[in-house]
Amino acid sequence: MAKDVRKEQLVLLKFEEKLAGLAAFVAASAATAASAADKLNNGATMKAYDDISAALIHLADVTSQAHQALHAGALEAGARALQATGGTPKVSATEAVRSILGIG
Repeated sequence: MAKDVRKEQLVLLKFEEKLAGLAAFVAASAATAASAADKLNNGATMKAYDDISAALIHLADVTSQAHQALHAGALEAGARALQATGGTPKVSATEAVRSILGIG
């Protein structure tokens, strides 16, 4: 499972990189969109720019949710594996370190 999660995380990270590049391109085109809207005296150009910006933000939100789902799945799989070997899953990194050190 961990290997699959790493592959999925890598795909998500590569996608995020492309998404950031696309957002940078769209941001750079803002001046062009504004200029076109002024020359054409038409709000459709800026509306299209706003729609694309909103779509990119939504896509970034969904990508973040996918990361969270992968993380939760990895934690759950790790907890099951730990329990299968007689261990007890820890809630936080501090709790895990304390347990490893025999402090708590």
